[in-house]
Amino acid sequence: MKRLMHVGLMAALLCAALISPAPVPGPFGCTIVMAARDGLVLAGNNEDRDHPKTIVTFIPASGSYYGRVVFGYDDAPVQGGMNDQGLFIDGNALAPTGWQPEPGKPTFRGIVMMVILATCGTCDEVKAFFEKSNFPALGQARFPVADRTGASIVVEYGQGRVQFVRSDPWYQIATNFVMSNVKDGNYPCWRYRAADKIMSGARELSLNLIRDVLEKTRQEGNSLTVYSNIYDLKQGTIHIYNLGNFEEAVVLNLAEELKKGQRRLDLPSLFKPRAQG
Repeated sequence: MKRLMHVGLMAALLCAALISPAPVPGPFGCTIVMAARDGLVLAGNNEDRDHPKTIVTFIPASGSYYGRVVFGYDDAPVQGGMNDQGLFIDGNALAPTGWQPEPGKPTFRGIVMMVILATCGTCDEVKAFFEKSNFPALGQARFPVADRTGASIVVEYGQGRVQFVRSDPWYQIATNFVMSNVKDGNYPCWRYRAADKIMSGARELSLNLIRDVLEKTRQEGNSLTVYSNIYDLKQGTIHIYNLGNFEEAVVLNLAEELKKGQRRLDLPSLFKPRAQG
């Protein structure tokens, strides 16, 4: 694994003063599905919040740090993304988990998702990263992670310790509850149940399948689905949908976008303006 980024250096390189260390608080939302089958590896997410000022930021590789793209808001730019190694990470906001630091470990004070995307290329490296330090962000968030090999985990705090949740089927779903606290399969989230019903009944993995999951779990009102992404972790491409509209997608190739240099864009600007009726 590449060496971890010093917090001061990261602040200089990544404008950390503008970046949120965890998913933004507020009405719970966000549905994430990660799947691998027949050589295809996809990760999809709905970002839910009543705040449509969304952005996308591209950061090319520099020194020992991987190139990456992150999505988020004008007031919280890092809510999830992918790096040039095919590693995906996102976050689910949670009610307080009861997180407690483990004695003898240092406390991590950086930007969790940004550091992971800059320094980790696999789920095993992410697991090792979380095992080295205490992460206060786990007090109100969990982190779904997938890599281009098809591996996936969700890092969370449950049952009094940090958990690395894996899934027996070929897919893994993450919404806004602590999976390791669930008993007898009583999942306390309609979005999780809806996604699981679709995925468990599918015979093959496809982009259309993940899009169907995201469309069926999109939200309105205070937890408005402001953008949705489908990442192809092997190809390094991203299908982006704005404001719950799954009829129009913008497709980006991460390698090509990183060649254009570091930049931040308003996400809605990627889409053609809708004709006025």
